Amino acid sequence: MDPIIIGLIVVLAMNLIIFPIAYKFQTDKLTDITYSLSFATLAAYGFIGALGITSVAKCIVASLIILWALRLGTFLLNRVTKMGKDDRFDEIRTNPLRFLRFFLIQAFAAWIISSPFLYRLLDKPGESAGIADITSIEWVGYAIAIIGLVLETVADQQKMSWKEKGDNGKKLYTEGLYSVVRYPNYTGEILFWIGMFVASTPVIFGIRWLTIGSPIFIILLLLFVSGIPPIEKSRKKKYKGDALYDKYVKSTSKLIPGIY
Repeated sequence: MDPIIIGLIVVLAMNLIIFPIAYKFQTDKLTDITYSLSFATLAAYGFIGALGITSVAKCIVASLIILWALRLGTFLLNRVTKMGKDDRFDEIRTNPLRFLRFFLIQAFAAWIISSPFLYRLLDKPGESAGIADITSIEWVGYAIAIIGLVLETVADQQKMSWKEKGDNGKKLYTEGLYSVVRYPNYTGEILFWIGMFVASTPVIFGIRWLTIGSPIFIILLLLFVSGIPPIEKSRKKKYKGDALYDKYVKSTSKLIPGIY
């Protein structure tokens, strides 16, 4: 069986194991961290699957993915612990079929986004696979991914630290990186996955080029589905008639300063 398909089975199995636990206890703590855990599971599968034929490049790729997953998982768990629950799941948490569908979709999404780095981890290197064998394009990919990771980490931390002060939780944060663009965390997220795709291109050929759908998928997801749209909708309702909010929206780009 194709090892990439095995990766899909692995991540589906992991989500199916966690689903009944999350449903039984009606907890959003498991729901929120399962997404990041899906990527960590796939990274571990890819790295262990290549055991004995590993390389410096594979160590870097696996480390970046696991670091990203740990960062996101810790942030989400900390956030939902302080909030008590995640309001996004209020309508599906008590419905077993809809709740299960969420976990299945989440597993497929993680697999699609992970496909480039899975090929990179499962690829068999030549006899020499040291640091000198890492290509220039891989270094460029690592740099983009690291910039993205730092950007989203700083953005999330700035916003969380500000909200924890006084009654700021009900206000709109427009300082720090959020004074540059309205969604710097999403800018960082997109850069991270573009970087991971670029770093994987040395083993991308033929039908594997379909994995370019990984960064495209995350961009479309954040721009048009579960990222910006629901937040924009909520903010328009919450800050309707607020002159400061209207000014912020008009003067601050969403993701790229002065462009978008």
